[in-house]
Amino acid sequence: MFGPSPSPLEPRPDWSHLVPAVLRHPRAELEAGFKRLRTMLVAEGAQTREMMEIYGRAARGQASSSDIERANRQFGDLLRMAGLGAFFAVVPGSALLLPLAVTTARKLGIDLLPDSWERQAGLPVDGETDGPTKPKRNA
Repeated sequence: MFGPSPSPLEPRPDWSHLVPAVLRHPRAELEAGFKRLRTMLVAEGAQTREMMEIYGRAARGQASSSDIERANRQFGDLLRMAGLGAFFAVVPGSALLLPLAVTTARKLGIDLLPDSWERQAGLPVDGETDGPTKPKRNA
């Protein structure tokens, strides 16, 4: 009905290229993902400490306007991280919807990810002059 059965001695076709790497080597993929997440969180922690130092200097009148702008961008990153946390806590299936939400928001000129996460992913970041910039938001 379906043709002759392959002989047990004949090699079988290799279908492994159709299986995503995360399913073939889940432990290695998870470890790599957690290492990337740790790197991004460490970077955010360092930037947050710097933000607090700048705000402290600004309260004493010792911070430049460029330092205050950098601190304000980091404060925006903290708010975006809080929003992502709420997204994961409230929306069912958010792990599947997050890439779609980030892509759609980026097309609309909205930043959902903190700058250090975008740098880690190789995406352009607002306020940096050494690379392309993201679309500007309509005010």
